[in-house]
Amino acid sequence: MPQPLIPFGKQFREKYFTNIEKDVYPVNHGSYGVTPTPVHEKYIELITQNAGYTDKFMKYTTRDIYINSLKEVGKVVNSDYHNLAFVDNATSGVNTVLRSYPLAKGDKIVVQSTVYGACGNTVKFLENRYGVEAVVVDLEYPITNEEIVAKFDEVLKKESPKFCMFDTISSMPGVVFPFEELVKLCKKYNVLSLVDGAHGIGNIPLDLTELKPDFFVSNLHKWFYVPFGCAFLYVDPKHHNNIHTLPVSHSYLDDKTELSPEDQQNRLVDRFWFTGTKNYAAIQVIPEAIDFRNKVCGGEQTIYDYCHKLARDVGDLVSKKWGTSYLDQTSTMVTVEVPTAKFPEIVANWSKLDNEVYHQMFAKKAYTPCIVHNGKLYARFSCQIYNEIDDFDNASDVLLQVLEEVATNKSKL
Repeated sequence: MPQPLIPFGKQFREKYFTNIEKDVYPVNHGSYGVTPTPVHEKYIELITQNAGYTDKFMKYTTRDIYINSLKEVGKVVNSDYHNLAFVDNATSGVNTVLRSYPLAKGDKIVVQSTVYGACGNTVKFLENRYGVEAVVVDLEYPITNEEIVAKFDEVLKKESPKFCMFDTISSMPGVVFPFEELVKLCKKYNVLSLVDGAHGIGNIPLDLTELKPDFFVSNLHKWFYVPFGCAFLYVDPKHHNNIHTLPVSHSYLDDKTELSPEDQQNRLVDRFWFTGTKNYAAIQVIPEAIDFRNKVCGGEQTIYDYCHKLARDVGDLVSKKWGTSYLDQTSTMVTVEVPTAKFPEIVANWSKLDNEVYHQMFAKKAYTPCIVHNGKLYARFSCQIYNEIDDFDNASDVLLQVLEEVATNKSKL
């Protein structure tokens, strides 16, 4: 198997992730991502270059940039680039689909109880505005993938929804979701599948030709090393007429507008490549990120193997140290139960205390996102090629120190 140019970990961080402050414990890659220094420098170079003659750049260059980067992403996820579009982030992609697809009052959308908050609010908006009904599949971890699929099977069979939205990897808890089985389940019950792959490309292998979802969205700025905000949206060709840009802009066409075969093939590209003035440099630098992953890091499998093994090692280390356990569905993130026997008030009052906890974590340069789920407090650790095990050893110590400090300050309860 190809190897990185220099070993992953601190040595790799010092060479290729120089923008991270020296004394930070970077254990939360999953929230926003971090761009490698060579890719970041190319990004800044392109911003400057594109400003040299803005009129010419915007009028005659952006479409070629857009299509070139679509083609490169298409190779990674095995999709015809005509079925892809760039959006700002996964939440924007979810909104693009749900707020442009022709839904009617009484149509049902199935989501899981661990749905990402912003995407859950999009469904609430549709409920309030249009009378769409949300159907929630209640999930309490620890739970097996087989049990998750069985719960969805029961709901899809009973409710006959229009849409089912689910994750590739859930945000909090940060666990791999059985998305491949659920796409098949949606086909079985003639339900439209909308896959929130915010944690997708660059994290787990994706083959959209094999998967065949109706809709799929994934952030390029989280795990794929592209500057934020940049994500891609996949739309099955049979839905191209129904999906419109967010915002609706110059390229708008009514769903019923008929085009020539060539124009219909390019319908998604022609609608999405320009929706208004924006910074194209994040899209433009995608080939640079791909080159970095392949030539410097040794390729997708080499990156994944290191990060996945580290996540397992972190789960073993921290759970043993804490005397707890971690959730089985581990990718490059691992979710570990936090011991709270000494300060149960933390769990009971988490919604009031979380900002204070995070404030103190940031002061100690070791931020770890946490969530109360199923009556327990969980910490999510993200593992990346610039990490080593002691990053998480230290960050987990900081977390317990902060929790104890906040719990002893009774005035905040």
